[in-house]
Parts: sequence; C-alpha cells; structure tokens
Amino acid sequence: MLVSIYGHHLGPDSGCTPSRGTFPEPVQLCGVSVTVGGKKAGLLYVREEQINLTVPGTAPAEGMIDLVVTYNGLSSPPVPIRFAPLAASIKLTRPAYVDMPIWIEVDLPEPQGRSLRYPITIWPADFGGHQFEVRRNGADFPPIALANSFPKSFNGPGGLGMIGGGSLLGLPYEPKNRSRLPLHLIYRFDRPGRYEVRYTGYEGRGAGSLVLARSGWLQFVVQDLPPSKRAAWLAEMRRTAPSDPVELLSDFLPSILAVPDGSVLSMLEDYLYSPSDLVRKYTLYALYAFDDDLVVNEIPALIEKRGPTDELAYLLSWRRNQFQSQAAALVHSTVKYLDSPTPLLSAGALQVLYFMKGSYNWKADPGMPARMDKEVAARANRLIETRDYTILQPLTLYLGIWKADKSRDLLWRIVVENERAREQALICLTWIADPRDLPRLGSYNTGNLDYGLNLAYGAAAGPYLKGRQ
Repeated sequence: MLVSIYGHHLGPDSGCTPSRGTFPEPVQLCGVSVTVGGKKAGLLYVREEQINLTVPGTAPAEGMIDLVVTYNGLSSPPVPIRFAPLAASIKLTRPAYVDMPIWIEVDLPEPQGRSLRYPITIWPADFGGHQFEVRRNGADFPPIALANSFPKSFNGPGGLGMIGGGSLLGLPYEPKNRSRLPLHLIYRFDRPGRYEVRYTGYEGRGAGSLVLARSGWLQFVVQDLPPSKRAAWLAEMRRTAPSDPVELLSDFLPSILAVPDGSVLSMLEDYLYSPSDLVRKYTLYALYAFDDDLVVNEIPALIEKRGPTDELAYLLSWRRNQFQSQAAALVHSTVKYLDSPTPLLSAGALQVLYFMKGSYNWKADPGMPARMDKEVAARANRLIETRDYTILQPLTLYLGIWKADKSRDLLWRIVVENERAREQALICLTWIADPRDLPRLGSYNTGNLDYGLNLAYGAAAGPYLKGRQ
C-alpha cells in the first residue's frame, strides 16, 4: 500500500528522494524514518510537509495501527490509524432455490476488480484468493468435501490474478457477467432456509495470507423447489446449450454442476470431446465433483462409444485404482481408436495406452502389455506419416517405455523425419538406454537430452558430453 503523510517539520525543506533504481525502498532517507505498527516503512519521498511511503508487508492488515515519524532523532507521538480491508459488496444475481445454481456478484474497487473473471483457473471450484463463508441459521455452514482432491499444476494457461494468485484463463473475450462466482460449487444448498454469505479477498492462497478486501454479511433465503422443476430446467439447459467456449465456461457448465448427478454427467459427455481444449480440461476436472461409482461405471462405456481423449487418459491414470478392475476392457475399447482419422481420438488412444501400460497392474493379464505393443507397432508407420505433433508426442512416450529394437527403430525414424518431435524422441531413446545408441545420441545438442543421457547412462555418457562442451 502507498501512503502519504501530511504535517509540519516532517523532513528537510527541499524534497528528498532515493537514488534512481534503489530497491527495496530505503527505511531512512535524509534523516527521516517512519514506523507503521512498529515496522519500518520504505520511503519514496520526504520533505518538510509531506512523506510518501510504502507500508511494510509485515505490518498488520487490520486494526488500529500506530504511525510514528522520526526526523533528525526527534519522534512524533504515535498517531493511531485504522487499517481495514478494501470494501467489497456482494449480491445474488437471482433468487436462490434448493439444488439450483447460486451465483454471487462481487463488486471490488479497481484495480482489484480486474482479478475477478470466472473461471479463474481450469478447476471449476477454484476461486484463487476469492473466498466465501456461509452461515445457516447463525451457525457455520460447511463447504462441500470432495472424496478426491484435484491433481493440480500451477503451470496452466493465463496470467496471475491480482488477488490470491489466481490464474486468469486466456479466454478469447470477456464473459457477459465477469464478476460472478458460482457459490454452489463450494457449498451444496440442498435444504431450504435462511443463509448468510460473506466474501473475503486474500493476497495469497495459503494459510496466513493477508486480507485485501471484504464484504459485509449478505442474508438470503433458499427456497424449496420440486424435483420436477429442476428436471425441466435441466432439459431446457440441454436444449439451449451454447456452443461458444466462453459462454460454456463462464455460465452453462458451472450452472449445471449445482448437483453433480447422473443426469448432469450425461450432459457433460459432449464437452469431454469439445474442439476447445479449455472446455475439455474444465469438464475433466468437473468429474471430480461426481460420485466415484458413477464415474467408474460411465467413463469406460463412454470410451467404448466415443473414444479416448488426452483428458480421459489423465483421468484413467489419476484414478487407476478405481479403474483397475476394468483395465483389460479399457485396452480393448481403446486400441480400435488408434485407426481413427481424428487426431483427438488417435492421440488420446496412444496416451491411454502409455499410461495404462506403465501404471496399471497386469498380473491378472500378463500378456496384455505385449498385446498393446503389437497394436501400436501395426499402426506406427501410419501414425508417423501423419506428421501431427499431437499424435507423435504420445507415440514417442509409448515407444520409450516399450524398450525393444522395434521401438528404437521407430524412435530414430521420428528423430530423422520430424524436427518438432525430435527432442522428445531423443529423450525417449535415453529411457531405453541401449548402449548402441550412445554415440548417435551424443551427436545431438540439447540440454534436456544431456540430462537424459546422464540419468540413463551414468558415467558412460561423460566422455560424450565433455566432448560436446
């Protein structure tokens, strides 16, 4: 926070600033220092009637805080100042009903308001540092407890948000209602009654993060709704579903997730095969809100009917303990899609086989890994000839864990014929770690390959790497 202090005898008669490029700001400047809650502040400008400073990050964010100015050894008496979060206001966008979407509109001052644009991340119920508390009849109302946690990587699309390190998705244009958050993805409103909600915007995600903005408590009533009316609403949502990715991500998909049941899961099928990778990934993570048994029963049938995708491959990998009993059937469903002319499906089939061969238990069906190798080998030439990187990338991964002369030959073919997939193919050759490949691998110069050579061949790779330095 930037603060200006006005008074008399605060510093020298002429203005004084730090040297250009000084960072962090000095805590003493031309005989002046300032403490905020006992912590020394960084000084930007001092003179007789004004001081500009930055509040230290370790200063308290709330409460009565003493400011003390010292100039040439003389200190002012403490001046108590009330520190408080920025004022946010919230409201419901429409009346609230049981088992229906409840959207909360959040009004934040600028520039903090720029950090709010749902979806904030690719995980539906991840609001970054934008958080809510809910009470029912005056008592704390617990949030939804998921049986499985989301596998997360913070290297996703978008840039950092201004509140809480949210990663604002790279949407092609602004949503119609950018400042709404789907409260129903955090709290399950399955009973009518009186509720209260309060918004808090935190500086970061972790425990102990500073509070930057807060609203007052908003009271609202959740009204009962007959199941037949909810069914009619879902039918209307299905009939009028948008095709635009921005509308899907910012309104349609989060709305229908208010109650993740079988009827909603069937509505998500199309979006697991969307041409938009953002929509496919968002829908993948939405599956974590559904009952395990429901997902495990439905997904294998979906793969049999419509084929595997990269996103479904990750689901089968992350939830392999639940899908293990259907492993052989999943392979049989998958291999036929290696022949698909659609890259989404043929690449998805390769990714599924790569994950399943490497991470599933094949003790009950020991011949299955060799069957997978045979199926991939039979199509490898055609797959390589597509020159499509989305296909070649999972193909190289599969060949790298196959570890046979056939897979080595195919990887070297990719190295020679496809520049974009070359580095991945070279790295996968280091997984095979055949000593016959070492001289040829040593002729390629990439940092990642050097690392792979060191891991795969140990000291034997030393002379080759040293000769390339």
